Amino acid sequence: MNKPRPELDFKSKEEFRDVCRHLSGRLHYLNRTAIGESKFVSELAGLVERAGKVFDDHYDDKDVHAAFGDGWDHGTLSRDERPLALFGLLYPEVGSGKS
Repeated sequence: MNKPRPELDFKSKEEFRDVCRHLSGRLHYLNRTAIGESKFVSELAGLVERAGKVFDDHYDDKDVHAAFGDGWDHGTLSRDERPLALFGLLYPEVGSGKS
C-alpha cells in the first residue's frame, strides 16, 4: 500500500482543512492554466474547500454527531436524509435564501 503524499497527509481536522484548501487551490490553478476555465471544475474546487471547512467546523459538533450517528447509533437522520443535510452544511446560503 502506498503511503500518502506528505502534502496530503493529515492528523487533525485543521490539517484536513489545509489539505482541502491546497487541493482546491490546485484545481483552480489547473482550471485557469490547463483545463479551460471550466465552471464545473471551479464549482468542484469550491466544494473541496468547503468540505474542509465543514469538517473543521462540525467535527466536534454534538448536534451534527447526533444527527448523522456513528457505528453504534443510527442518528436522527435517515440514510436518505444525510446527503441533503451534508449539502445544507456545505451550502448554508442556499437553504437560507442568501447568495
